[in-house]
Amino acid sequence: MHLQHFLLFPFLLGLLFAPEIANACAVCFSSSEETLEAFYFTTIFLTLLPVVMLFTIGYWLYSKHRKT
Repeated sequence: MHLQHFLLFPFLLGLLFAPEIANACAVCFSSSEETLEAFYFTTIFLTLLPVVMLFTIGYWLYSKHRKT
């Protein structure tokens, strides 16, 4: 419990004295079409990456099991 309070204090202190940290979203404050495209591409990529990794590992395990 004390560790949570210890870590929470610097976080809240940083938000209090550096509010621009909260405005770090590149898409929310930029209306550039290139930025939006990059955001969408990155979102799709990071959404599909774990699925592809799990499928690849599953296929590898299936092929190893089938050979034995």
